[in-house]
Amino acid sequence: MAVFFNRNIPDECHQKVKDFSSAGNEPVCVAFGPGNNHWSVVSKNGAYFNRNIPDECHQQMGELSKNGAKIVCVAFPPQGGNSWSIVNDKGAYFNRNIPDECHQKMAELSKNGAKIVWVSFPPQGGNSWSIINDHGAYFNRNIPDECHQQMGELSKNGSKIICVSFPRQGGNRWSIVNDHGAYFNRNIPDETHMAMGYLSNVYGPMRIVAFDGDGNGWSLVGRAAKNEKVCDATRCIAIADVYRNISDRLDGKVVGYACSIGAAGLSYYSHGQARTAANAPAHTFLPSTKIPVASVSKFVTALAAIRVLAKHNISLDSSIGGHLPSDWHLDPNVSSITFRQLLSHRSGIKDYGNVSQEYDNLKKFFTQKVDPSKNTKCQPSSVVNPPDPINPNDKSPCYSNYNFAIFRILLPIIDGFVDDPAHRAQKLAAAYVKIVQQNVFEPVGAAGVEAKPPSSGPQSTAYAFSYKFPGTSAGVDWGDNTLMVGAAGWYLAIEDVAKVLNSLNKNDNRILTSAQRQDMENTPLGWDTKTDSTGYRWVEKNGGWGANGTTISTSVALVGPGLYGALFMNSDISGEPGVGADTVLHDAFIKALKPKT
Repeated sequence: MAVFFNRNIPDECHQKVKDFSSAGNEPVCVAFGPGNNHWSVVSKNGAYFNRNIPDECHQQMGELSKNGAKIVCVAFPPQGGNSWSIVNDKGAYFNRNIPDECHQKMAELSKNGAKIVWVSFPPQGGNSWSIINDHGAYFNRNIPDECHQQMGELSKNGSKIICVSFPRQGGNRWSIVNDHGAYFNRNIPDETHMAMGYLSNVYGPMRIVAFDGDGNGWSLVGRAAKNEKVCDATRCIAIADVYRNISDRLDGKVVGYACSIGAAGLSYYSHGQARTAANAPAHTFLPSTKIPVASVSKFVTALAAIRVLAKHNISLDSSIGGHLPSDWHLDPNVSSITFRQLLSHRSGIKDYGNVSQEYDNLKKFFTQKVDPSKNTKCQPSSVVNPPDPINPNDKSPCYSNYNFAIFRILLPIIDGFVDDPAHRAQKLAAAYVKIVQQNVFEPVGAAGVEAKPPSSGPQSTAYAFSYKFPGTSAGVDWGDNTLMVGAAGWYLAIEDVAKVLNSLNKNDNRILTSAQRQDMENTPLGWDTKTDSTGYRWVEKNGGWGANGTTISTSVALVGPGLYGALFMNSDISGEPGVGADTVLHDAFIKALKPKT
């Protein structure tokens, strides 16, 4: 069975790919002629459909399909007109107005029982082409040097190239696929590269990459050789079903999003825009797109805290007194708060902390006098700076940003921070960021994660803004959050957080030991919820920021008997006011839950 992913190709072409795939008749070739609506789709059983290709080409496809033969490849040179190449599965081919040398080389590569399987023409025209046969041999003329070299790399150890394609923009742009599912892309659209990874990791190996004739679209076809499921004693979830549920709900209804669903490995899907034309130039939302993740930062801080405390042989049940700056004079009721109480929102702090969490505010809050005779109740986010916000007599759960922002001060001091009172705020924040990088992200290969937008590389001008759907009004750039990071403020890509979740899900000890992860889940520490109404395990942290009518919504979760999920969105959902990433992610998993058979 085939799977496919098309973008900006003619509607009829998309429908034909879908029709062949739905019938179990895998497309083996999708070819586009120059221009807007010139194409051919060929299927495994020999059926084909053409639109606006030269009449003689269509007729010759019929000739080469006689006596049980099947077309396997059609290709159109960029000059258009009556120029084309057709190949069938019996080794026969017919060419019209292609370069003479290409025609001759097809004959040479058809000797000794070999058969041509692929012909491709780069957009510069002239004597430029690539031919591949079924024995793994190929011949290239005037294609980019790096493409030729990578075809050699992907032909090692018995592998065979099966597809090479060139976008219409020309230059050093190309895609190569081999028969083991490996591929290499250079300067193709970011979304195309993402979709190839998604199809390969979730469904199975790539087979076809084709770029359309006007340079705006592409078609991918893969083989559905995977159906990864995770089951308990009675129920299963298929990873592909969770992705499908998310895309069905969000595609075209949010400005942009990225998600990752996994068990044994990593995979990603994204759709829409990180930035719209209202903040020109527009940028596609990718798995590599950085976005401020709001309170998902608490999950990050909890991981760092658990690891750093263990490294220094400090129990989570120890009090925080003695681990804050020496000129902070703590009330005994503050000094006795434990790390576990902070990480589980059971510290007695009843102030939501919906204010800036920069150094001066933290110092003022944690050095205030506590009146034990007061009995302040847990306050919602709408209440700012309530009186007597610390209630030592009530350690029941109460969500507060103060519980996590204070770790920006605690962790550096525990880890040996050298004080510089004149620059303490900045240096503590920088030290906290470095601690988190070293203890959470770098162990799983996520480099360069910051609490501010990237300053170099492609993401320096393409990180996500927040929008109000449909994104026609200017979005909000959340800027540098380094001086307030801890409870919120980290900029993450789905690729970053998926690596963290995958490590925790596999219990590979790169971030936490199995016992530490179990403690984090059971207490819970850094998570908001622990069980689902269906009885299915659901350990999740969500975040949300909003300004000027715009929205960012994020969620990360460990699910069931060995799944993880993450979803980042940069706008509200059309038609679903107030629904966040946590609800979408949860519903996608539960909808995918099926009885074990």
